Amino acid sequence: MKIKSAFKLLGILKILVFTACVQNSDEKDFVQAVPQNSNFLTFDSVHVVNEFPKIHAIEKGVGLRKEFIGMKDFEIIDSLMVVSTSFQKFWSIYQLPSLDSLGSFLSLGEGPKEFSYPSIASDKVLFRSEGDDITALIYQFSKGNLLKFNLNQSIKLGQDSLELADNDLPLFLFDLLILESDHYYIRQPENQETKQNRYLLSQGQLSSNKLLDQLNRAEVSNGMLNLSLMASMTRLSPERDKILEMYFRLNYFNLYALDGSLKKTIAIEPTLDDLSLLEKVPQPERNYRFSDVRAYDDFFALLHLNELEQDFATDRKSFPEILIFDWEGNPISKLVFEDFFTSFDFDLVRQKVYTFDSQTDQFKVHDLPFDFN
Repeated sequence: MKIKSAFKLLGILKILVFTACVQNSDEKDFVQAVPQNSNFLTFDSVHVVNEFPKIHAIEKGVGLRKEFIGMKDFEIIDSLMVVSTSFQKFWSIYQLPSLDSLGSFLSLGEGPKEFSYPSIASDKVLFRSEGDDITALIYQFSKGNLLKFNLNQSIKLGQDSLELADNDLPLFLFDLLILESDHYYIRQPENQETKQNRYLLSQGQLSSNKLLDQLNRAEVSNGMLNLSLMASMTRLSPERDKILEMYFRLNYFNLYALDGSLKKTIAIEPTLDDLSLLEKVPQPERNYRFSDVRAYDDFFALLHLNELEQDFATDRKSFPEILIFDWEGNPISKLVFEDFFTSFDFDLVRQKVYTFDSQTDQFKVHDLPFDFN
């Protein structure tokens, strides 16, 4: 009865708050006002996307013949695939499309160039090309430093090619983006973990601006129970001029430029998730909205799950979708799948999408019925 009552209250309050905002909800794309309070992780207006210009049905994937024991996540960079694992050497590198092994690198330990915890290749890592080499700048949240890993040199030498890039960063950051040398965007827990505030960090000094302050007003009442409602994955555009925040538990995301030239909250439903109302919903009945986000030169893509947490852990009911937008926040296309998975990445050269499901450890590849180029 308590669960039913909570949902009834949630539905009534949502209707009261947003009735005036959804009069044009049959339009393909419209803007609505949002209450300016701590219940919403939004800017002052929201772009609601009801339709995508193109929808592609993706056929079932083919399981990869190679076995990836201990796999946690993966990232594709040019012709290389980095697979994050739980082993002592926790990054394994493979050649695409053959998936020939090129070695395992990065070690757990307490040394200056070792890691206290395995780093996930798709999170708090900046991959970039430097001449003929691919490098990765990796943030260690338990040590407060930034290590530079040269993938090509490591493969050539058969051992880690690592150097310390920064040794004076805050510990335990939820997010870190590298804007320029010694200039960072960070997000950290505050106020007994009821807030997750964003700052700019330059030469050891923290600062904010009006744009970040708008997002920083969001708050939950109990950090221990409800911190996950604001949990996110944050990405930087390839030009490092735009920031994308995807929230695991909310049906909208934010895209903005720090200079204020772009400021968009983009929703995929006309009724926005309200933090104060979600707090009243029992944990198993909360929605698991998004699971992964990837950034590319001309677009970004979000993995939309929209499963109740209790179903996600037992019997999933909704096949995932990948939602693709350009860097101005305009919808491009939606990919609809027939397989369950929790993370993905595109091989744009060969027009493939790889998917990994953390629930079943299934790693598959799918053909794309269109050309990104």
